[in-house]
Amino acid sequence: MPSQHCYSNSPHRRALKGVKVIQTKPISPKQRQILEAALALLSEVGGTGLSMRKLAERADMRLSNVQYYFPSRDDVLRSMVQLYFEECTDSIHELTAASDATTTEERLRYLVRLGLSHGETLSEMCKIFRELWAVAGRNEAVHDCLMDYYRGFADVVSIFIVGREVASSVHERVKAILIPYFEGYSIAAPSLSLSVDEVEDMLFDMIMQNILSN
Repeated sequence: MPSQHCYSNSPHRRALKGVKVIQTKPISPKQRQILEAALALLSEVGGTGLSMRKLAERADMRLSNVQYYFPSRDDVLRSMVQLYFEECTDSIHELTAASDATTTEERLRYLVRLGLSHGETLSEMCKIFRELWAVAGRNEAVHDCLMDYYRGFADVVSIFIVGREVASSVHERVKAILIPYFEGYSIAAPSLSLSVDEVEDMLFDMIMQNILSN
């Protein structure tokens, strides 16, 4: 099991405790059952195949029962996205807490390696995010949830690497390189000739030399 010592004592990790990527309201067991069924359907058939009737079948509930908790498909989508991002938030904090990195260089290397890992295989997270982006193009509420998530995710990444005490311009430059690259790499990695180790070194050097060394 990874040591938790660094998490409890590092100011960088203490700072992360106040960062919320997205906040959700408490939900009932029945609501969770419906939303988890919706996520499974989204991964399997995509947003266009996620109908209220199919959702009721997948959740093993009557359609009227599903509509009692979520009157419309849009209500399902909004709540599903919020629940999924809450789970992603928990995962992000667990991963940063598990790191034994103590220096800026070590923290940067850890986050870069972690961010590129989704490009090696098409993870379930990548599948769901692709579908969410497709839905977001037609649903403003889902789009807004995505933007809120990425803003919070970017804050977690930059604070973990450099802490809160550095200039905001440093944070914004770290975010501007890492977040779009992580997302793009998860899609385009199979088409690239560079190995993930070479890309990791390139990103690490780029940020160290052009942002963190100034």
